[in-house]
Amino acid sequence: MADPLTRAIEQLYRVAPSAFTRERNAKATALRQAGEPAQAHAVRQLRRPSAPLWATNQLAHEDPKRLAEFIDSVERVRQTQLRDPRAAGETLKRQRAELDALVARAGDFLARQGYRATPAIQRRISDTLLGTAVDPHRAHELREGRLTQELSAPGFEVLVGAPRGNLRLVPSGQTQRGQGARPRGVQRRAQAERERERHDREAEELERAAAARQSAAVDVVREAEELARKLIVARARVREAQRASKAAAAAARKARRGPRR
Repeated sequence: MADPLTRAIEQLYRVAPSAFTRERNAKATALRQAGEPAQAHAVRQLRRPSAPLWATNQLAHEDPKRLAEFIDSVERVRQTQLRDPRAAGETLKRQRAELDALVARAGDFLARQGYRATPAIQRRISDTLLGTAVDPHRAHELREGRLTQELSAPGFEVLVGAPRGNLRLVPSGQTQRGQGARPRGVQRRAQAERERERHDREAEELERAAAARQSAAVDVVREAEELARKLIVARARVREAQRASKAAAAAARKARRGPRR
């Protein structure tokens, strides 16, 4: 049985990004009221997942079989490379197809929430999937849909079984940069890529803000419609009360005049 904090993370990373903060605060309050102040604090500190991270976690719920197959395929690639290096190419090709299918599926989840799966976002999903697949602890988190941080992609040597380098957690939108000096042309391309990613992030934020405003507008319209319905009911009750009052007044006047002789 998972502990309350683990269950809360799994549930929170499944809700739509726009509802994350509201749901997180509600769960933190529930944990505090249940006598779990430490876990309530931990939940309160959770940050809303980026759009790519949220979509990656949805794979655990919407396509768990394909996700598990991809994670397992990484180990198969490494084993194949050790046994038969010539066969590793075909295995890598199949793994790439599985990865592309997962990225496309995650893009569908984003589209449902009104996000645009830009090339930069697709790359971040791909990098996170690859980085997770070579880390058993992170792979376990992703299988349960509670991965809390994007990952950078591992090097080719990790995927084919060579000595592993250190994987690095990356903040949302940050790419892995090489070490040491690089040629000026490479630096310019890297700078241009960072600029494109910055524009993509800004566009993503604008789309999210627009979706939030649209949702708020819908709520206002619904509230106005409900108020209008209540006003109609209230007016009908007033008219009914007025008719009853007139009828009662007429009956009283008739009673005062008495029967006709």
